[in-house]
Amino acid sequence: MKVGVFGLGRFGSFWAQALSRRFEVAGYDVDPERPAPEGVRRVGLEEVVACDALFLCVTIRAVPDVLRTIAPLLKPGILVADTCSVKIEPARWMAELLPQSVGILATHPMFGPESAKNGLEGLAIMMDPVRCSDEAAAFWADAFASYGLSVVPMSCDRHDREAAYSQALTHFVGRSLHKVGLTDTDIATRWYRNLHAVVRQCVRDAPSLFEDMQRFNPYAAEMRRRVMIAFHDTIEDLEQRPFQRHRADLDEASAGQVQSVQGDTQ
Repeated sequence: MKVGVFGLGRFGSFWAQALSRRFEVAGYDVDPERPAPEGVRRVGLEEVVACDALFLCVTIRAVPDVLRTIAPLLKPGILVADTCSVKIEPARWMAELLPQSVGILATHPMFGPESAKNGLEGLAIMMDPVRCSDEAAAFWADAFASYGLSVVPMSCDRHDREAAYSQALTHFVGRSLHKVGLTDTDIATRWYRNLHAVVRQCVRDAPSLFEDMQRFNPYAAEMRRRVMIAFHDTIEDLEQRPFQRHRADLDEASAGQVQSVQGDTQ
């Protein structure tokens, strides 16, 4: 089987090289100066779309334009899989823009070059056979599992509901803390160092990934709203309740003093 990878950026190059351990992989990128990783053959557009399966490793916002470009060139029976961090919108775009003769597989590798630098063993990949045969879905589930990946069958809707918190929330907090400007300190606790690690990881990714993750996940806006309400409630708790408790303690102490004075004068 020949597998194509459209997009040889940071993740695309990593994914193409990983796939090349089992398949003959052809890589394409709109930037002619961008090289293919070791084990991957750099090809033109017409050759990459002639593969048996094609993985799209481009930014979420670029998916519709890429689909319009490749749709007239795809041969019947090819399987097109996206690797986006959100799923509902890319799946809808693929279903609308690709010919009915083309299979569609929605995937989300839940890792990247940094988190998988020590190997793929035990990492997760989500997949939803949007429009492909049971045989094709089973083939790719087995192929992913052969790398040691944990294959998670999941609908695109469920993915986006859960990823709004498991992923979009992490990046939202990480980017926000980066703007706060966390500093190194000799008295850092383990949890503070973990926060630092989250921030460093989030800002390594391109800003477009963060923006698209928040914009194209239909459940991310509600997540952000709930987070901001929770922050506001926590601040109110700090500003009001401790003062009320302190005031109650003072009132109780004052009442005790008054009773003591009254007892002494009787």
